[in-house]
Amino acid sequence: MEANVKAILERAKATAAAAAEKAGKMADAATKKAGDMATMTKLNLQIFDMNTEIDAVYKEIGKISYLTYVGDCGYEAELADKYAQISERLAKIAEIRETIANTKTSLDCPGCGKECSKEDAFCSKCGHKLS
Repeated sequence: MEANVKAILERAKATAAAAAEKAGKMADAATKKAGDMATMTKLNLQIFDMNTEIDAVYKEIGKISYLTYVGDCGYEAELADKYAQISERLAKIAEIRETIANTKTSLDCPGCGKECSKEDAFCSKCGHKLS
């Protein structure tokens, strides 16, 4: 009887050790996911801020355009500067979006919208090809 109890306790100990190891891996994955989400949030906030700045420059361009319409001339250099500001911000937004795309570990299925791993070739829900 003592041998049976000892065997049961050994199996319980091995099961507990395996569960602890899996829990540790899951905690590590959750920590990484939280860090990735924080990074994504910061990048998306940068995009939002740049779009706000672009809107302000568009407003300034509108004012200059109106002044030109009513006969106040000489704003060509200022307009060129405003256009360059917009182009710079749009280029930076494109860079940030590329960073976001490269950072994401998952993608949404174009067929059903399910979140899938980047390594998946097909969606596990609808079977749509992902690549």
